[in-house]
Formats: sequence, C-alpha cells, structure tokens
Amino acid sequence: MRSRGVTSSALAVIAGMAVFWSGMLAAAALEPSYSHRRDYVSTLAAHGAEHAGLAILAILAAAGAMIVASRLLRPHSRAAALMVALAGAGFVVAALTRLECPNGAAGCGLGGRFEVSGSTEIGHWTATTVSSVLLIGGIALTGVALVRRGRRLAGIASVAAAAVTAGAFLATGGDSPGVVQRIGIGAATGWLAACALTTHARPPAEDGGSTSNATVP
Repeated sequence: MRSRGVTSSALAVIAGMAVFWSGMLAAAALEPSYSHRRDYVSTLAAHGAEHAGLAILAILAAAGAMIVASRLLRPHSRAAALMVALAGAGFVVAALTRLECPNGAAGCGLGGRFEVSGSTEIGHWTATTVSSVLLIGGIALTGVALVRRGRRLAGIASVAAAAVTAGAFLATGGDSPGVVQRIGIGAATGWLAACALTTHARPPAEDGGSTSNATVP
C-alpha cells in the first residue's frame, strides 16, 4: 500500500508541474505586449493582468506540487522535506497576495512602474523570497543526503539544481530578468518533476526494509 501512495504522490507532483507551466505559458501568450525575456512571472497574476486567474491557478498548482513532493523527500532528509513543504505553503501566500499592475503585466516591475511599498506588495515579495530560499535549501539538503548515501550522481545533480536556482534568484535584476527568473524556475520545477518520475519508477522499499535505494535526483 505504501508504494501506491508514493505513486499517487509522484503523479500529483508531475501534474502540478504540468499545470504550472501550461497555465503560465497560456497566460503569457494571452497578455498584451508581455515578454518572457523582460517580464516577471508573478505579474501575470497581478491586479490588472487580463488573465490573472489562470496564472494564480498555475502558481497554486506548483505550490501544491511542492507540498506533495515533501512526502517523497522524507526518506532522504526530514529537514529537506520540511523546507520544501514550507516553500509550497509560502508560494500559496505569494499567489494570493497579488501585485498591483494597473497597466497590465507587461513591463510591470520595471522602469519605475512598480514599487514595493504597500502591505500586499511587501507580503508578496516576502513570501516569494522566503519560499525561494526554503526551496533552494531543500534541494541542496536532499543532494547532500544522497551523496552521503553513496548516490553521488543524483546528489551532485541536486546540488547543481540548487546552485542554478540560487544563481538565477540573485541575478533577476539584470537586463533580461524574465529569462533569468525562468532559468531558476525551470531548474527547480525540473528537479521536482525528476524526483517524482524516479520515485514513480522505483518507489521506496516497504516498511521494515531499506530505503537506501529510493531515488531522488
């Protein structure tokens, strides 16, 4: 019965990632003048965006996938599992504390069109920042745990995913913040999906057996 639960969790994570990316891409395609190179993802869910509901659903799907993924990480690191679960809860807050973009999502947050001044804006960016740090930490801790168990390739891949996500998070203020942000999001969501796929393919051993063969990239 445990393997069925793991399989259901893995499928839920994959579904959440699929809903996130399809929803974000659709919302961006429908938003006038929106640029993946220039614009932030979260502005698609802002007040003033034409299809904010679609973007909110996408972010909530990703947040839910993180919460479910924490169950898959527990055999490797309870601390990592807790951090990823808290990150998911934080992104729920980020999705619901919507920014103000009265002229639409395109260009919002750039060129003086946005200021972090009101309680909603402060709440959004605080939730986004804390959740991102927690997620990066969870990915890195999982990598360390895997290396300690002798799964060096999977562990190194996890640490690399954490490093890419952190680097993108720190570099989003450059000339192409949208691209940089999406690189970080791609690394993190790709890692979560890979965790689910490998766990689905080879679930942890039954209770009483060893969990050392459970795979998380």
